[in-house]
Amino acid sequence: MINIDTEFRLDQPRPNDLVGSPLLVAGMGGGTESTIGIRVLDANGRVIENTFTNSAWMARPWQKSVDLTNVSTTRGLVMVGPDSGENDPPWVSVPVFFGTAIVPTFRSYFSYVVQQGDTLSSIAADAEASQLYEGSGWQPIFRANEHIIADPDLIHPGMVLRIPAGF
Repeated sequence: MINIDTEFRLDQPRPNDLVGSPLLVAGMGGGTESTIGIRVLDANGRVIENTFTNSAWMARPWQKSVDLTNVSTTRGLVMVGPDSGENDPPWVSVPVFFGTAIVPTFRSYFSYVVQQGDTLSSIAADAEASQLYEGSGWQPIFRANEHIIADPDLIHPGMVLRIPAGF
């Protein structure tokens, strides 16, 4: 007999992902012919989007593209879970950063490894010169990386920063 792991899980987004619109939500599990509830909340707990997708079998992967509008905070929460209304397991939640609240033209990001002598201002100036960066100044870079930067004046060589982009 095959033992199938029926645990409900969320694969995307990952904790502290920098997400755009549409937001791709994906995972596995949920039960036989179940409804997977999807809620996106802003940092104030306001529901930005409340939708669902269906899962035909508990071990089958599922995904849903969710359009995000009226995002007013840079941080939020994506919550998903089986939504049958009867003895459902707890929902899974992950914190995320909303790229369009950081830079309105956000579509993606590129990674930058901090070098000795770098500052957020110098990184922003170099990124602006490359014409890939969708922000202006160091603040959008700081807001996109607040999960690893507590003080914008304290960055360290080797840190991998997300630079908001429009591609």
